[in-house]
Amino acid sequence: MHVPIGTFGLCDYLRQKNIRVRLLNLSIYDTAEAERTLEYYVELFHPTHIGLIFHWQETAEGFLWTAEFMKSCFKHLKIISGGFTAGYFGRNLLERCWFLDYVVKGDPEKPLELLLKGNTLSEIPNLVYRSNSAIISNDVSYFIDQGTLSDISFSKLTYLYDYELYIKAIEENLGFPIFIGRGCKFSCDYCGGSRGSFKLHSERVAPVVRSIDSVIADLKRLKNFTKKIYICYENDRSYIKTLFEEMQKEETLIKTFQLNYGAWRLFDKKLLELYRNLFILDRDNKPTFEISPEVFDDQGRKKIKHRNVSCSIKELKVNLNLIKNYLGDNVSISIFFSRYHDTHKTYLDLKKEIVGIFRLQHELVCNNIMHTKVHYDHLSTDVASHYWEKYVENPKDFDTLISAARKLKAQEQYSFPVNNLCLYIPETLSEEEILKCELLISILETLENHFHEMFHIMLKSLDETLIELIEEIITENYLTRPKNVFTAINHSELLNYVRQKIMQREILLSKVPFIDDLINLSIKKAMCWRSPQPLRSLYQTARPKLNHAFISINDHDYLDLGNFLQKLEKEDPNNLSPEKTVFIFLVDEILSMPYITYRSTIKEFEKGITLDEYYILMKRRDIFDIPYHKDLIAKLFKSDVLY
Repeated sequence: MHVPIGTFGLCDYLRQKNIRVRLLNLSIYDTAEAERTLEYYVELFHPTHIGLIFHWQETAEGFLWTAEFMKSCFKHLKIISGGFTAGYFGRNLLERCWFLDYVVKGDPEKPLELLLKGNTLSEIPNLVYRSNSAIISNDVSYFIDQGTLSDISFSKLTYLYDYELYIKAIEENLGFPIFIGRGCKFSCDYCGGSRGSFKLHSERVAPVVRSIDSVIADLKRLKNFTKKIYICYENDRSYIKTLFEEMQKEETLIKTFQLNYGAWRLFDKKLLELYRNLFILDRDNKPTFEISPEVFDDQGRKKIKHRNVSCSIKELKVNLNLIKNYLGDNVSISIFFSRYHDTHKTYLDLKKEIVGIFRLQHELVCNNIMHTKVHYDHLSTDVASHYWEKYVENPKDFDTLISAARKLKAQEQYSFPVNNLCLYIPETLSEEEILKCELLISILETLENHFHEMFHIMLKSLDETLIELIEEIITENYLTRPKNVFTAINHSELLNYVRQKIMQREILLSKVPFIDDLINLSIKKAMCWRSPQPLRSLYQTARPKLNHAFISINDHDYLDLGNFLQKLEKEDPNNLSPEKTVFIFLVDEILSMPYITYRSTIKEFEKGITLDEYYILMKRRDIFDIPYHKDLIAKLFKSDVLY
């Protein structure tokens, strides 16, 4: 969806050299519209050259389709490609793609200027091209300097056709990326934008950054188009702080933007203070902080990040509290872990990771750090990364990327679903061990996402024993099922397996004596999920009835998770005093109330009373006010709790 941010700067550079240029982002259009849109704008602009950005593996299929389509429809056009991935494959890309005329490796500004002005091909730096039947690679000798980088704008959205659609699309995610510089001084093994990777795809050996003034000029221009921006470039934290300090001197930039921030290291007090004073904080639409430890094991993290931007999990936990102290609950935090790395080569290694990651999520809940989400995805093996070079067969062959991407898209690569271009899994893991890991993660995520309260109550009570129970359930019930087991896990069946395991063992039952009641509530939750329906004329029924299919009466208020976990911390679970609670499953929420309140309010409909009689009764009993009850009744009808 995002246009690689350097493209806006490239357009501005070329325009300053009196070269006409426009941008088109096909991803903002429906698939059916893409072909028609492409033809329309080519006919409108009459270009001589088409530049296709091939930047990361996600753009591979779009690059192929667009290039072939353009060459087929407009044979006179010259097709150029650039970007990290294009630069990495270079000559091989021209060998494999008949429709491609040129590849630019590394910084594209000067090479494109010279190419478009008709200079002799052999004199253009960074260019890969055809000459008769040969493919020629010129030396990569052009690297943009700070002055040039600072003299061009990366925020002139009017270069982009239909930029309003683009802004609308990216505002639904992290917002408009702010361009700060190129290159990286770190050497993380998994990253296609690391120092070593830049040497391979761009021959760049050191970062170059823009001046603070040029970034501020972009922000002043950008505020007329959007209020939502994104920064994820932290070679130098002091640079970011200086940028924020200079922004504070500009009255028009104070509390103008909501900033989503991808951090390369932990936050410090100064940065948080600057952030709090400068950017919009909105409880209803929280900005996001991204932190990426990648692996849970501290030593493993030092290995894959080469100690450059590594922190311990203990330091991460302290930092989350620091963020909360400065910003309260006004930001959401995403913590990213990934699998599979070469730091964990046995099933026990991976199990230790899994336990640690889910314990961390649980600890955050227990500490009431509620707006932090832990993600645990498959590692995306970026082109040009150390992993790509070391573990992928034929890494310099473009077909390697395309075939792998297509297999993964069709879920043909592995016997489990994959959510990234995951091309490396340690050979020391057997197929059964990999499948067991995947099932364990999938089931734990299912429990945490769909049965949040139950998951954390059980983890509080059983700790790692819960993980071991899930392992047993997997071995006994899921390992031998067909591939679609991941999409076909029946929630009620899974919950009953958990119930049986605990109730069969007296020592476990003593730790979760309320398990039967808790599982019953969770199964009811699974059965009662449904999509919202429009309010029907049944709302006019004279004497509504209660639909008990959407009502659950339980011994404790499990959905008041924070308080219930505190009780488990302080009391023997066998001595918990029952607090009879009623849960009402509406289409978009679960309403809970003490049983005594339920008995005094909507349970009265069991007696066959009318709505008017109900309102009179509530007024006489002085239970809330009539507008509250009318709103409640409307929700109950909409959710079929009343009929």
